[in-house]
Amino acid sequence: MPLKALSAADEAEAAAQQIQFDPHKVAQVLHAVNPPPKALPPEDARITVHGAVTRISVMYEQLRNAVEYREEHLLRKGAIIRILRRQFVLEQDPYVIAHNLIRELIGARYLPNETLPESLIDDAAEVVQKYLAIAAAGYGSDKHLKWVMGVVATELEEILVEPVKEKALVTFLYEQLSNRLLVRGAEMDDTERRLQIYVACYRALIKADEEQVSYKFLRAYLPEWQRPEVWVEHPDAVAERLLTLQQVIHERLRAPITQRFFRAVRPWAVSLWMLTDALEEEEHKGQVLSSREEAHASVASVVQKREKAARQKLRRGTWRAMIYLFITKILFALALEVPIEWFLYEHVDLMPLAVNVGLPPVIMLFVGLMIKRPDSANRMRILESIDYLLTPAGVPSHELRNRRERGPTGQLFFGALYLFMFVLTFGLIGSILWHFEFTIIAILIFYFFLCLVSFFGYRLRETAREIVVVKPKERLLTSLFDFLVLPILHAGQWLSTTVSRVNIFAFILDVMFEAPLKLFLGVMEESLKFIREKKEELSDQ
Repeated sequence: MPLKALSAADEAEAAAQQIQFDPHKVAQVLHAVNPPPKALPPEDARITVHGAVTRISVMYEQLRNAVEYREEHLLRKGAIIRILRRQFVLEQDPYVIAHNLIRELIGARYLPNETLPESLIDDAAEVVQKYLAIAAAGYGSDKHLKWVMGVVATELEEILVEPVKEKALVTFLYEQLSNRLLVRGAEMDDTERRLQIYVACYRALIKADEEQVSYKFLRAYLPEWQRPEVWVEHPDAVAERLLTLQQVIHERLRAPITQRFFRAVRPWAVSLWMLTDALEEEEHKGQVLSSREEAHASVASVVQKREKAARQKLRRGTWRAMIYLFITKILFALALEVPIEWFLYEHVDLMPLAVNVGLPPVIMLFVGLMIKRPDSANRMRILESIDYLLTPAGVPSHELRNRRERGPTGQLFFGALYLFMFVLTFGLIGSILWHFEFTIIAILIFYFFLCLVSFFGYRLRETAREIVVVKPKERLLTSLFDFLVLPILHAGQWLSTTVSRVNIFAFILDVMFEAPLKLFLGVMEESLKFIREKKEELSDQ
């Protein structure tokens, strides 16, 4: 929710009075940040992967991640989906699939070695069995099964890496906001309102993607999903309901009110995130929350560090995006431009080719220059929100407007306006390029690069602004710039989701390289295990 700046009178009153934190809330946050450690299973009951296998697997994962762009916190889930896709072709036994999945994740260092209990394989196999049952029921298209696999991968990740801290923080934030975020306008059921708030807290704190959020909605709308023993032998009813639920969840995620809930929750989530980071950096965590002054000093220091880290993350993300785009998209597009132009025009104009090659780094450089470091107002807003979260008075109430859908006239008008924006933007760019004697092929390639790289730049910019809670000031030039750029970003988003399916390098690695490599690593590990057992037999004699 938008955090209103304190008035001068409010600031004077706050300064005059010593603000005390609620002991119960403080204890909740401290417990979330420092949960009790889990006891390790007996040494002979732990899942162990040989170090030589791990080193090879890690090198392969670094190569694989270079050709498929994902944010860092989503790499493990992406690896789970990739392994499942391959295992479902080779195996139908859920226990064998779960066993291979966990060992591969340990080998790639997505999971810790010599730590996890072997009983975890049974838990993972139960989740794998759900997908096998749904797939065998034969309901829905390949796209639907891909969505189910994403949901199953999310559930598997939660089982394999139990997010104790994250769950506790989401619960704390939800408790602070559940009765303070209200909806006016179109009616909304209170249960749905609370679910929307919880999902918004989860999205904002965990930085969850659509598949992870879909899993949360699925658990709420289909309680039977958590009781597979009831339906897995006869999955038709659940499989049929999943078809309907996918559409319902998709509509929920796209609903304007869902985005308003997320925007309302996000500033509070960022503030809580900064507070937990401050606590994790301190050895004596209780001292940080012993007073408002201590908390403010620690959090302010962390915010400054995160501002610097955001710029480093932007540079790292820019290089990753550039490598990904160059390997998977730019080379492919240029490989089309040169032969097609030669075939159609019997020559290749070097200037358009140079412009198309040089465009991506220029856009990325422009994105980096456009990002400004947050000012002190952002830091003050974070500190104010921490006071609201931890004091007995709590977060102030805020109403969200659940606007009714536009009528046919409104939809027609805004549809025509957007079409005008689209034609104006691309028409203007095309006219300029045509004036400089770009061919039709060169112009299409330019559009392709411009849209795709602009969208990646926009995503990187949003990542760099992840700790910014103050809304930027709206200016006339900014609004005009948004008017022209919005069609490019929307086209880039569409290209990103559409063209990402055509990733030749990822396909080659998955089909022609990964399966033989994993088979080799499996044989190698069994051989090393056999040698170790023989050595142990010699030692015992």
